[in-house]
Amino acid sequence: MRLALLTLSATLFASGCGGSRVVLVPQGEVVRIGPGVRGRVYHYDGTAWELSRNAVTIPEGWYAVPPEVE
Repeated sequence: MRLALLTLSATLFASGCGGSRVVLVPQGEVVRIGPGVRGRVYHYDGTAWELSRNAVTIPEGWYAVPPEVE
């Protein structure tokens, strides 16, 4: 039982290590879309920005650029 608990603890600890994860993107930074991104997007209707009613799949590799990028 002790060995099983030790093995489980080591596995859980190791699963949190490695790889990279973005938690917060600094304001003004350009980011590139990863795989499987789906959500509602804004579109310009000629007068104002309007949020879509439906969710769309955003293709991997596209860039998300904040409006205030200099």
